[in-house]
Amino acid sequence: MADKINPTLEPKIFGKLWINRIIPGDGTIHIEWTHNREFVREDGEFVIEIYEMAASGPGNGSWIYRAPHDARSFNAGDLCNGIDYVISLSGFRNNAKVAQAPVRLFRPCPAPGITVAYCHPEDYTFNSSGRSTCSPSILRLPTGRLLVSHDYFWGRGGQNLSHMYYSDDDGKTWHFLSEIKPCFWPKTFWYQEKVHVLGCATEYGNLQLFRSDDMGKTWSKPAVLLEGHEEKRPDLPGPHRNPTPLTAYNGRLWAAVEFGTWNILTKLDAGVISIPLDADPMNESNWTVTPFARYSPDYPGAVKGGDPAHLEGNIVVSPDGNLVNFMRYQTNGADPDYGRALLYRVDKNNPTAPLEFDRVIDFPGNLAKFNIIRDPEGRYITLVNRVNIPWRSQRNILSLSVSEDMYNWRIVKDLLNYQENGWSEGYKLVGFQYPDLFIENGDIYFVSRTAIGGAHNFHDANRITFHKLENYKQYLT
Repeated sequence: MADKINPTLEPKIFGKLWINRIIPGDGTIHIEWTHNREFVREDGEFVIEIYEMAASGPGNGSWIYRAPHDARSFNAGDLCNGIDYVISLSGFRNNAKVAQAPVRLFRPCPAPGITVAYCHPEDYTFNSSGRSTCSPSILRLPTGRLLVSHDYFWGRGGQNLSHMYYSDDDGKTWHFLSEIKPCFWPKTFWYQEKVHVLGCATEYGNLQLFRSDDMGKTWSKPAVLLEGHEEKRPDLPGPHRNPTPLTAYNGRLWAAVEFGTWNILTKLDAGVISIPLDADPMNESNWTVTPFARYSPDYPGAVKGGDPAHLEGNIVVSPDGNLVNFMRYQTNGADPDYGRALLYRVDKNNPTAPLEFDRVIDFPGNLAKFNIIRDPEGRYITLVNRVNIPWRSQRNILSLSVSEDMYNWRIVKDLLNYQENGWSEGYKLVGFQYPDLFIENGDIYFVSRTAIGGAHNFHDANRITFHKLENYKQYLT
């Protein structure tokens, strides 16, 4: 299949033409494009060809459309859900082809929410990084614009490319804004009147910080906060950090980070980086890091057996004013094998002090990354993948969970439930995972790493989807 279409990063004909966003819907396709020169003037047009992967040429399963020279998007309908299509975009002037974009693949499918980004698992356009949309992050700018970032992942990919999208109508429509490279696991946040992105150069690569002076259109060179590897080296330990929240507290900005690799017995050690709130974050010397705490099976309340680990921490302020690293607890194969989280105490007055084990608590939804935030009333809010079948890797249910004291949690509402609604794809192919969220005017805005409608599997998602839960407090009683 890949040999037939042979997608490449660089067009071979004259000016660079680029499909920067491709969004399949329910029997539909929406594409957006850009180019780096005005090669199509009033005497030109764009030609869009869509054909089924099984089609050998024009005829059944093949359509040709034309768009005017000033078009930058196109919509087509009457397509079949569940069928793979190829889309080709060319630029013509005086009936001569002057540009050809890399071809893209897609599979129409109904999907919940609004799709921000999509990548077919056999679309090699971004294969230098990966073929799966991953690690979403969402931010509201002071201007009202929404930003969403994500990276491209694949098990054997370079994992070094992130994309940024924007919406100026509260999430109803989205457009491509910029790319960030090398960047993996991006967390987009507003700090010192600028947009920043914290992530790694690649898996276990340098932990680094980017800044944008123009609201995310262009990006600075990265400041390296913690050294790792210049290229992906999963066999060697290095920084690990997913887009969990950064927390401003007690005069400093704090963020969780791990160090290690999934391929060694000890896996990922837990740590925290921080910086004074009045210091320049792009100056690497202003950041400090705690010693890294190694997981111990002898912790009081630790699960027994299996191969447990902790990762993807959240820096949370406890009700009594202390600082806690609230960690995902990987308990597959242990006893119990589900429903626990692990907490460390962070010294809020000494940013280089070692973390201290605090406790293990009950926490349904611990087997996938979660982000914990506080609402205006001080409640702790998160979105989790609850598990209701024996297969503990299940991620096709995404639920709202709340706690008044950070230690006792209850699930109050399923936001997306594709286990119990008769969805045709099974639980090993569907996932709503790694959500990022914020609260505004009583509503929860969130984005999901979504696998649906032809994803490689539940883990290797093919969409980033945007959602809005209105009046979330009605579910908290």
